[in-house]
Amino acid sequence: MKKYDAITIGFGQGAHKIAKQLANANWSVAMIEKSDQMYGGSCVNIGCIPTKLMDHDARAGKSYEEVIKRRDEVVKKDRQHNYDNMKRVKQVDIYTGVGAFKSNHIVTVDTGEGTEELGADYIFIDTGSIANTPPIKGINDSDRVYDSTSLQQLPHLPERLGIIGGGNIGLEFASIYASLGSEVTVLERSTDFMKREEPEISNAIQKVLRDKGIHIELGAETELVRNENEKVIVETSNNKSYSFDALLVAVGHKPQTELLNLKNTDIETDDNGGIKVNNQMETTVEKVYAVGDVRGKRKYTYITTDDAGIVLDHLLGEGKRSLSDRKNVPYAIFIDPPLARIGLTEKEAKEKGYPILTKLHPVGATDRADIIDDHRGLYKAVVNKVTKEILGVSLFGYQSHELVNMMKMAMDHHITYVEVRDQMMTHPVMTEIFHSLFDME
Repeated sequence: MKKYDAITIGFGQGAHKIAKQLANANWSVAMIEKSDQMYGGSCVNIGCIPTKLMDHDARAGKSYEEVIKRRDEVVKKDRQHNYDNMKRVKQVDIYTGVGAFKSNHIVTVDTGEGTEELGADYIFIDTGSIANTPPIKGINDSDRVYDSTSLQQLPHLPERLGIIGGGNIGLEFASIYASLGSEVTVLERSTDFMKREEPEISNAIQKVLRDKGIHIELGAETELVRNENEKVIVETSNNKSYSFDALLVAVGHKPQTELLNLKNTDIETDDNGGIKVNNQMETTVEKVYAVGDVRGKRKYTYITTDDAGIVLDHLLGEGKRSLSDRKNVPYAIFIDPPLARIGLTEKEAKEKGYPILTKLHPVGATDRADIIDDHRGLYKAVVNKVTKEILGVSLFGYQSHELVNMMKMAMDHHITYVEVRDQMMTHPVMTEIFHSLFDME
């Protein structure tokens, strides 16, 4: 058995950050990644980077073949960069194979050609998540059924694309493939579209997507999937039948723990299969940590890297950071135009008993909208009318995925909406919309 100071199971952005900084502190580190196509993790290879590139190039009017070619080039470059960045660190050894626990602090690596045994005082789990497969009759036996990873591998654009699920992933792919020229139908079992968002925002998004040619079927729970010649047929609870060239199943992800052999350890998981951690990301086994999607919480790359930051502060820093201190987590959905949100909705703020003011402002009322010739979108703000603090902001429109970070900074540092409203800003830019959005008095 080879002994290290630390082992990472996974080569995602959290593991990369942890391994790099531990190595800089002269720790010996073993990094385990099951596939040579996943150095850098899901974000680099199958998630954030390739899909956002596809969104960008599709909106720029490039053909499917052009988009796929550039996507593959960028992914290959980033993957190699992540590998080389760690390979050149002399304190780090990289193992390509399936990592699994033999005991609390001993890990085996199945390389396909043999098995190696590694031991470490500290182990960090960053294995991410995998797509859920819902219990729909025929879904596992049907051709032309894909998840968000396998759909990207199609050599040709599907003429008609069906999507089960109207969440973040489903809508992002709907927007991308509609921009590329597919006829897209989204099948959402709920009768409410994007029910977690502000209703005014949800309605605005639904209109924009439908104007883009995307068919949105609400109250359409999929009951059967079957093959028919070169098509995949979907039958739904509202007694409708659909024929597609490809079917994307986008109903969320689950923690990727199946190959870890957690039964050989004292690591506990929650009811959803996520690995339980304390405020410093430590599992129920001392000196074994879990970061990112494998915890079963919000599945964003920046959550993973922030998790890693908490771990590193605990091990190498001042120990001041903790999971319970995390607040105001933003998110963005890269539809066209994008949606971004942070904080509370109006309904949530009322339920918490805050005295509130709200304001809606259309993107089309800004000078920047005239310049870029894109008047789509709607922004909404919820503020505390007594303390003047910002409680939540929903941004649907051009540059919202960037502007939401300004709102996070304001909320984290208790900058009032009045101060944001009165801030001098360059012109003509989207940021100026905050002058009007926060003009509430």
